[in-house]
Amino acid sequence: MSRFLPQLTRRELWALADPRLTEPDVVVVMEQILELVGTDWKVEASVDLRAPLMRQYLSDHRLWPLLPLDAVRSSVRPELRHRQVAISASQMRLRSVATEVLEQFDAEGIESRVLKGLATGELDYPNYLLRHTGDVDLAVRPERLDDAVRVLRGHGYGDRYERFSPYLSYGCTLEAPNGVEVDLHARLSRRSPLGDRLFQDLGEPLSMLPGYALSAAHRLVHASGHFLISPPGARRLSGLFDITRMHACHDVDLEKARRFAADLRIEALVGAGLWVEAMLSDRVDVIAQLDTWKAPDWLERNTRLVPERRLLLDHLGRYREVPRGRRLRYLPAWLLPTRRQRRLLIGSARGTATRLTQGRR
Repeated sequence: MSRFLPQLTRRELWALADPRLTEPDVVVVMEQILELVGTDWKVEASVDLRAPLMRQYLSDHRLWPLLPLDAVRSSVRPELRHRQVAISASQMRLRSVATEVLEQFDAEGIESRVLKGLATGELDYPNYLLRHTGDVDLAVRPERLDDAVRVLRGHGYGDRYERFSPYLSYGCTLEAPNGVEVDLHARLSRRSPLGDRLFQDLGEPLSMLPGYALSAAHRLVHASGHFLISPPGARRLSGLFDITRMHACHDVDLEKARRFAADLRIEALVGAGLWVEAMLSDRVDVIAQLDTWKAPDWLERNTRLVPERRLLLDHLGRYREVPRGRRLRYLPAWLLPTRRQRRLLIGSARGTATRLTQGRR
């Protein structure tokens, strides 16, 4: 795989997560947080939060809980403590809603899996409050998605956003009466086929929630795939650090992860996400194993391994997100995007033309 991937400096690797992360002082802090996460929070140097917009970066990427009080200057500790207490309260609300939803699904015989932050916080972090998550993410079987939505609407949940085209089968986002967002996923990834592959393994039982998470290897696939399939500028470093945590506390079977990713048709994307983390964490053994993984194609390299979003190429790639058997019916919507999408695509095309013109000078 590595021969197909770009040769990037450490600063350029961080910029894949957030194009704003290019200032040396900011990169230093991100390197320190990465080391904290990978070493079970062994503090060796003070984390300096004085760089411009540093607090905004930490909020955008949901990283405040990862900072120990003794890792920052004494003048910053009251603010850090206040933020962490507020975040902990929000996490308790999320877990309360998750418990309620899982119990409602169980009563209706709807099988589900707890995804992302709520699961990995309990299973992969020394304290679940270290993993800040913003919503409740659950996977349900595609054929039970409508039933799951019906159950939640019957308990006062409403649509959070306008639903995507039904031909995309992305899932549905609802809002609990107390404002908590609940994401129901019919597929683990937008590239994945519709089917029950996600539920063929029992998964891992959770002790703090009445449900199951994915196994460690499958959580690694989801963390890496979700991190990299999100477009540049919309990624969160919390997803990258989830990969770091799973390497730190589990002997993850990368071949099992590769097979699972291949079944979901996201092997190249997952491998590229693991490669980014391995390069930042100097995981020579992981980089060597990734050479057996499928390499990203040209479109993936030019939409996911670049620091800026390229909406025109993104739109071309969206067609592969439509499940097989539905692509012909989705074709009109793909060829005739909405007014907002057209405006974004035109702006992206102009930006690409500007970059190409400047590159020739």
